[in-house]
Amino acid sequence: MRLDAIPTVGVNEVKFGMNRDEVRNIFGEATEFYKFDDDTNTTDDFGFCHVFYDDDDKCEAIEIFDEAEVYVDGKLVFPTDLKSAQEVIRDLEEDDEGAMSFEASVGIYAPDDEMESILFGKKDYYDED
Repeated sequence: MRLDAIPTVGVNEVKFGMNRDEVRNIFGEATEFYKFDDDTNTTDDFGFCHVFYDDDDKCEAIEIFDEAEVYVDGKLVFPTDLKSAQEVIRDLEEDDEGAMSFEASVGIYAPDDEMESILFGKKDYYDED
């Protein structure tokens, strides 16, 4: 599956700020669950991705994994290696679990340097508490 992402805007036809029903109309049937113990709202699991919502049920982030290929500006960023992703998303800074861009609201989970997921969030997604 090919997905095209625009950092801080969305993935394919799903845009940050859409409500849960609009996202499901595009991505299909989902299973709701609480991803983290301190979550105040459920996350949708679409099989190839998780979609996170704010307290108003508006899409605020999309985490992609499994067999999806993600492109930004026509260039593959997932799955690949961190160096290749940094060539496309230039302000990615590596940390213990992968890499993150506060400016682009992109996070890559890559323990042991192997990409497992990539997250695209709304503008300033990582600046919130």
